[in-house]
Amino acid sequence: MLVPAAGSPARGIPGGFGWDGGTGTTWRSDTERDVTGILFTQRAMTSPEAPREFVDFWSCVYGAIEG
Repeated sequence: MLVPAAGSPARGIPGGFGWDGGTGTTWRSDTERDVTGILFTQRAMTSPEAPREFVDFWSCVYGAIEG
C-alpha cells in the first residue's frame, strides 16, 4: 500500500492511496477527486522510478476529469 507523505512531490503520479506493482501494474484511489484508476501492462518495472507508461496513464486520467 502506498500513501504519499504530506508535502512530498508526486512526480507525475497522483495522491490518494494505491500501489505500483513491479510486474507492470498501477492503481490509485483518489478520494478527494472521487476517481480510481487501474492500469495493467506486460512491462516489468526496471527501476524504482515510475515508468513513462504510468505517468502518461495518470496524466490522461486527470486530464479527462479536469478538462
